[in-house]
Amino acid sequence: MSFRAQVLKFLVVGGTNFWLTMAIFLAALNWLQFHYLLALLTSWFLGMLFTYTWNYIWVFKPSERFQFGRNFVKYLLAGSASIGLNLVALRFLVENWEIDPFWTQMALIPFIVIFNFLTAKFWSLRHGKSSL
Repeated sequence: MSFRAQVLKFLVVGGTNFWLTMAIFLAALNWLQFHYLLALLTSWFLGMLFTYTWNYIWVFKPSERFQFGRNFVKYLLAGSASIGLNLVALRFLVENWEIDPFWTQMALIPFIVIFNFLTAKFWSLRHGKSSL
């Protein structure tokens, strides 16, 4: 599959995940009254399960058989780095500049998407034999 096709499919999965996780984030923030960082972590975890599944079977297809193995561990490690950077940036901007958490998170998304694509394509979901 071409690089361009992978990028487009990744963006479709990511766009779908965006709406899913934003709905979860807003529900946790506004209805469940979670702290904004806990709301982000909740939406992130559910989004990780969703995106791993679809990126594995539809976008990158590192193997013919879907599995939660080494690729999943690597995907979670990359996702943990991503969410860690996201949490630090979100907290810094909200606490120091008193910016609304929702709009701050919206502004951070393009940076997170680029990081996530690169780590999935070149590390956690790359074709061939996976190793830790």
